[in-house]
This record gives sequence, C-alpha cells and structure tokens, in this order.
Amino acid sequence: MNIKKLLNSFRFAGEGLVAVFRSEQNFKIETGISILVIALMFFLKTTTTHTIILLMLISSVLTMEILNTILEYLLDINSKRKNKKFKFLKDTMAAAVLINVITAVVIGVIIFIPYFFE
Repeated sequence: MNIKKLLNSFRFAGEGLVAVFRSEQNFKIETGISILVIALMFFLKTTTTHTIILLMLISSVLTMEILNTILEYLLDINSKRKNKKFKFLKDTMAAAVLINVITAVVIGVIIFIPYFFE
C-alpha cells in the first residue's frame, strides 16, 4: 500500500468537499442544519440508535446533494444548448434530493419530538 497515494486521495476528497461547500448554496444550508442537528443530539443526549440514524440521514442528504452537483456540472459541460433530456435528468435528480431531505426531516422530527416531552 502506498501511503502517499492514500493521503493524496484524502486530500483530494477534502478539496472536493470544500469546493462543493463554496459553490453550492443548498450544500451550505444542509451543512448548517446538519451542525444544528448534531448539536441537538448532544444537548438532548439521544440514544445510540437515534444518533446512528440521524448521522446516516445527515450523510445521505449531503451525499445526495454532492451527487446532484456532480450531475449538474457534467450535464452543463456537455450541453451547449438547451436539451430537454438534460433538463429531465437535472429535475429528476433534484427531485431525488428533495425526497431525501423531506424523509430526513420527517424522521428527524419523529426522533426529536419525544425528547422535548420527557
């Protein structure tokens, strides 16, 4: 195993994460909400199971947003003019992100509400 290659792969991943954060408004918002959720998890002392579920949801939302960004950039690179199929791809990927976010919010509310009424 080449340690230099391994470290470079982590560096490149970090650079990609910073690039998405700097360029994508939705990713910034989702990251901010994720930080608030993590703070709330510590403040409310959520169970291990709830913590794992919430962290998986955070990861899922942020990953979907990154995949959406990748698809948009790839389509923009390959499209010099309006293309209905590219629009369809962008819209359906955005819908996938939206479904993921809505699901995460609903599950988050279901998890957090009992902690406020204990």
